[in-house]
Amino acid sequence: MRALSLPGCGCRGAFQFAVLARLEAAGERFDVAAGASSGSIAAAAYVAGKCSLGPEIYRSLAGTPVFSARWLASERSPFGMTRIVGDALREHLPEALIHRSEVELLVSTTTVPGLLRQLVWKDGRAVIHSSRERRDIHSLLLASCTFPPFYARVPRLDGRFHFDGGATDNNLIGALAERGARSITVITPHPDGAVYHGLFRPLEKPRADGLTLRVIAPARRLSIRSFDFDPQRLAEALEMEHVEHWFEPVARPS
Repeated sequence: MRALSLPGCGCRGAFQFAVLARLEAAGERFDVAAGASSGSIAAAAYVAGKCSLGPEIYRSLAGTPVFSARWLASERSPFGMTRIVGDALREHLPEALIHRSEVELLVSTTTVPGLLRQLVWKDGRAVIHSSRERRDIHSLLLASCTFPPFYARVPRLDGRFHFDGGATDNNLIGALAERGARSITVITPHPDGAVYHGLFRPLEKPRADGLTLRVIAPARRLSIRSFDFDPQRLAEALEMEHVEHWFEPVARPS
């Protein structure tokens, strides 16, 4: 089983979309794609067969203000990410394409109890959702991306508030391993192949116990920020060269 991991990274996800388009053009295929927060959208784009269009979707958002009075009427908030992401999902990622795909989509979200454990003990657990089991894909993706106050509303799933999946599981490597994956490709926007594993956790190299990890990272540090549709910085992320880092399984002592 070949698996794809797409950690949450806000608007730095433009780099992930660019790499996915390159991998698709090179003929690479994966059996399952997992994502947290903004990475869940990139994962969904792969599952839906929309990778080649990903860079253009991001370019269409260039110059969009995240904070503006224009959002007050529809969002009752000056922050517009709920509207921006929701409109993009409806326009570019039809749920039917994900439901029909042979590739499974995994998405992480965080509940209030999970967040509290993460804040206090740094061991909060994410809720992992599968496209094989749920139909409300847009709701899952929006919930996984929601990070107050940039998102005006916290979504409800099954009667409970769910938000940023990256707070408790930002790469889903463990969930992929449980599905049987032993070779995982991780696309991170951070140089040297580093990733965030969860909220208030440091950037670090991904764990490779029993797994072969290929981590694709930018050749240089990206200037784009987490909530940033600046045209120039967005173009840099989309055009950035990438490098590959390999992490082989760690041998356990006998």
